[in-house]
This record gives sequence, C-alpha cells and structure tokens, in this order.
Amino acid sequence: MKATDIFEDERFIKCLKRECFDDNDKRVRIFNKKDEIIKKNIDKVTCIDCSNYWITNIKGISIFKNLKILFLTNNQIKKLPKEIDELRNLKELYLSANKTKNLQKEIENLGNLENLEVLDLSNNQIKELPEEIWNLKNLKKIYLWANKLEFLPSVIGNLRNLKELYLSANKIKNLPKEIGNLKNLEVLDLSNNQIKELPEEIWNLKNLKILDLFNNQIEELPSEIGKLQNLERLDLNNNKLQKLSKEIFQLKNLKVLNLSFNKIKKLPKEIGNLKNLRQLNLSDNLIKEIPKEICNFKNLEILDLSDNKIKKLPEEIDKLENLKILDLWNNKLQYLPKKILKLNKLKWLHLNKTFDLDNLKQDPKELLYILQKLKEKNVFVITSLNYLKKEVYPVLKKKIEEKYWINDLKQIKDNLNFDNLNF
Repeated sequence: MKATDIFEDERFIKCLKRECFDDNDKRVRIFNKKDEIIKKNIDKVTCIDCSNYWITNIKGISIFKNLKILFLTNNQIKKLPKEIDELRNLKELYLSANKTKNLQKEIENLGNLENLEVLDLSNNQIKELPEEIWNLKNLKKIYLWANKLEFLPSVIGNLRNLKELYLSANKIKNLPKEIGNLKNLEVLDLSNNQIKELPEEIWNLKNLKILDLFNNQIEELPSEIGKLQNLERLDLNNNKLQKLSKEIFQLKNLKVLNLSFNKIKKLPKEIGNLKNLRQLNLSDNLIKEIPKEICNFKNLEILDLSDNKIKKLPEEIDKLENLKILDLWNNKLQYLPKKILKLNKLKWLHLNKTFDLDNLKQDPKELLYILQKLKEKNVFVITSLNYLKKEVYPVLKKKIEEKYWINDLKQIKDNLNFDNLNF
C-alpha cells in the first residue's frame, strides 16, 4: 500500500502505534514490524488520539473509514484537508489549540460530517464560523471558548439537539434571539465576554442546568429568569449587579449560586426560598446585613460572605446544620452569635480582619469564650489564628480588664482558661 502524506510524518506514525483503539477500547495494531500498514486492520480503528504530537498535516486521514473519535488537540495543524468530510462515521472531533489562523475557511469542510456529535474548536483564533457548522444537526456539544468571536449568527438556532455550548473568553456583546430555539440545551457557558444584557428568549431554555455568566457587564437580570426551573448552577461573578430580581429566588432546584464581585447592597428575604442551595458565594459586595431567612438553607455546605460590610450574623445560624465552610474575612462584625458553636459539621472558618473591635455590640467575655470554643474545634485557618492572636485577643483582654473589677479577674480566668488562650 503506497504511503500517503500523513504516513510520511514520523510523529503521526509514532502516534498511531500508541493511540489507535477499536470500539471496545482495545489497542489496534496497524503496522507490522517493518513499519508497513496492515490493510486488514485499518477498518478496525475507531479512535485515534494524536494530541500533543506537534503534527502539522493530516492529509490522508480519510483512509480510516470507520473512525468515530479523532483527537488532534495541541498540534501545529494549519490546514484541514477537504477529504476530512469523508469521515462520515466521525462522532467526535477535537481540534483545540492549533495554528489555525485560516481555520474559519478550512472548517467549511466539516459541514458534511452529519453524524458529528462533539466538536471542539476552542483556543484557536477564529473570528467567525462558517454557516456549514450550524448545519451539523446532530451536534450535542460544541466548544468555542478562547477564540475571537464577536457575535453568533441567527442560524445557531438550527442546532436543536445541542446540549452543551461553551463560548467563554470571546468578545461577544449580544446574543441572537434564536438561541432560545436550543430547547435541549443543558449547559451554557458565556463567561468572560462583554455581554450587558440577555435576550428574553434565553429563558425558554427550560432544560438548562448550568448557566455561567461570570466576568461580563450585566447590570440587571430580567424577571424571566424565574422560568429556568431546572437550573442547578448560576454564576454571575464579576458583573455590575446592584440589586437582585426577586424572581431569581424562584429557582427551587438551584444548588450553586455565585454573586461575588458585584455591587449588591441588600439581600431580599426571598433568598430563603432557595432551600436546595449547597454553595452560596456573596463575597466582594457591599452587603451590611444578612437576613435571617438565609438560615433556611438546610443543605448549605459552603457560605462565602467575605469582603463585605457585615455587622452581625443572624442568631439562627445554627440552622445551617450541614455547613462545612464559612468565610467571614474582611467584614465589620460587631457581634458573633453563640449559636455558631452548634455548627457541628463546620471544618473551615476564616475570621481574618473580621471584627470591628472599636464598636463591639457584644460582651467581650462572651466573644472570647466563643472564640476559645471554636479554637478547640480546630476549625480556624492559619491566617485566622494569627489575626486572633495578634489583634483580637489583646483588645478583648483589655476590654475585659476595663469592664470587670480586678477582684473578678481570677474567676474570669478560671472560667475562660484565660491564660491558655494561645491563638
């Protein structure tokens, strides 16, 4: 059998000797000892993984008629041969991280791959996708992150079977209303773009489970967000939100909510409706008060309230019975409820720069007692221990000495193990 261009590349030959598999993930031998192609085994090859081999050319790839999965990630491929459209059985094609400045012209050749279900074109320099891509009706996943896309064409609505769409790290400002046609979509990643608002039609994606919108320019969410009843993860980190639509708290299946790095000042009491929440990140906002309804989260495991202006935690905090991680770094806390000691599953507590020691609204003896008991639970992170030892403990000791008579100090020491508070 006469060697084609692809078989003249030593790196490709090396790849094929290691990374050829059949449908049962068994390695397929397609070369004999003399490095000659064994023709009878070519048709057995269903998967080739040539990632990270620095391959520059795949001309001749069409010889693998039964190929279903082709990995070409992180190579030097500049051109896709037209014959790639002869791989009619191909279901998954991974082309991320190649030298493909002209790829947007070359990928027109992918338009005939009617059975393609997964297409990865991420981390290239694509500015615009040819219309042929949007005609791949059987696509279920498409990865387009880290390109130079500025818009999506209306024909994206043709991909009715699409379940996962990854568009992170592009330059997209607006979305076409046709995105609402993707009724089967479960994952939509629009993070790291320049989006200011979302089309109403996006809320028709009733099967959506994950919506990533972090690092955009969104100032307000429309009330229609409440229609995404199957949503489990919503990430709005690093946007320009100042207030929250109450409809967001109708998402009863939400498990992960990230609202960090915004400009939110107040949390409505309706937040307590999110009873299935497991992770809540409210860090880096302007929040002063935490409503008691936040303690309705029986399943909550991670609560990040760091870098706000919070003065007090709700007394009902002990109702967060599954809480494992609590971050209170950089706040203005004047009162720490004693019921925090009832959080028996708490494993990690960050209190660095947490207290407003000049304006405490709590008996310093009680606060010291709470801190000592928390220390005994071994939940503090190292930075918290340093902060408590160097800044909090000396101030509390002084306040106690000023508040109570000297004659009472011995009793206070005995009750609190005062001499042994070595944070």
